[in-house]
Amino acid sequence: MSSFATTTVATTTAAATAPRRAAPASSRAAPASSRAARRSVAARAKFEKIAVGADDDASPPSTIEIKGVMNDDGTLEFDDDELPDNLFDAVNTAAIATDEAIAQGSLGNLVELRIPELWDPISGNVMAEAGDQLKVWEITREYTRALCERLGPDARVKAVFPDAGAAAMLSARWPDAPFAIASANDRKLYDAADEVLVFAAPDPPSLESVMKASKIANENGAAVVLINPRLASGDAGLGLNFRRMRENFLGRMTVVYALQPLPWCNGSIFKRFPGQWRLYLEDEARPGRFKLVKESYQRLAGDELDDVVMAEFRPKGKDGEEIEAGAVEKVFGIVASMQRFMNSLR
Repeated sequence: MSSFATTTVATTTAAATAPRRAAPASSRAAPASSRAARRSVAARAKFEKIAVGADDDASPPSTIEIKGVMNDDGTLEFDDDELPDNLFDAVNTAAIATDEAIAQGSLGNLVELRIPELWDPISGNVMAEAGDQLKVWEITREYTRALCERLGPDARVKAVFPDAGAAAMLSARWPDAPFAIASANDRKLYDAADEVLVFAAPDPPSLESVMKASKIANENGAAVVLINPRLASGDAGLGLNFRRMRENFLGRMTVVYALQPLPWCNGSIFKRFPGQWRLYLEDEARPGRFKLVKESYQRLAGDELDDVVMAEFRPKGKDGEEIEAGAVEKVFGIVASMQRFMNSLR
């Protein structure tokens, strides 16, 4: 039986944020003792940098008092343990969640890794700089490789890219990939032997092909995964019929893994199948860690998200009651309202 405990630990950011790749499928189901050993680093910073290729800077150790749930084996558990430590951890955990969803019969799955440098709140996934596209493709490769390991060596998985040029380039770049590579332009995307189709960052021009192939695959019992779709471009130039078709298609998908950092409030929106949507905000008492603020069956967004964050940041009295908003908070609220108004005009 678990108990609530308080402990004081010393931690270094360098050790906390050291990149690590998730283990192969054979070792993901590690013994309880191994998992306990990893969790014993109680104050490890959580997902400080999700940016692709980001380097971590070392910092001197600090001693802080933190609270968590004490297990029988003497290890501490925290709400934010489920948050990834780095991009590799996120990608591999997304593959695990996808495998679990498929095993439970989910044929339409959605994976969203909203990396700040490749994500725009209005336009969605963007590839504005040279090399951004390759970063997205590399994320897809790592995810699909991890999914193949989870499904087994005989699994037939196919990664589908938006155009033939990208598919040809990546086929030459990844000759030893454990999955097949195709493009949305191919006349026949689904093959009878395919078990999973992974669509990499599908865009508006490829939506019709993606929908058609998904329908055929699902009718034959094969699962479909959309990873980091970029089907929204601020809706500029996209007709009403396309937007309806997109929303109906995505609305039938099961979000198996989602991670959306919120730099403006030092938080993250997170979901991992079969759990609910969760909002985490930085825990001031534990630098580099996050506290769970809200759980919901629907993704927090817009005014609702702003209201929850504002309520959390509002000062509390000694009895826990909220104190009236101050001048700075009122200004922040006005700015947020104006920003929402401008977004609605777009």
